[in-house]
Amino acid sequence: MGRVMASDVRAIELMLKTDEEARRSVSEWIVQLARKIHEKPEDIVWFFEMKRLMKEVERLANTVTDEELEKWERELEEEHVGIDYNLEELMKIGERSFKKFKRIEVKLRELGVV
Repeated sequence: MGRVMASDVRAIELMLKTDEEARRSVSEWIVQLARKIHEKPEDIVWFFEMKRLMKEVERLANTVTDEELEKWERELEEEHVGIDYNLEELMKIGERSFKKFKRIEVKLRELGVV
């Protein structure tokens, strides 16, 4: 499948914001797709959200300057942002999420969706 253009995504987002019938159609498509690959509809949505976030992280990694990164790190330190999990728990969560992502990706690739 070809690359999705950002303008295509924006056009669809605008349509979904204003068109209830379009939202129902997309929701039905997601449910049918989930049934076809034996996954939950919310996991299909999660997969595409993760895929979008991964692209955004990759884009930022290639465009952020060292100064911007240092500023962001300082802001995080000042806010005392904490994580309520220890490293082992975070690793387990990450591993489960990665396996889930890859499992769904393989199934969608077999259908030609991604």
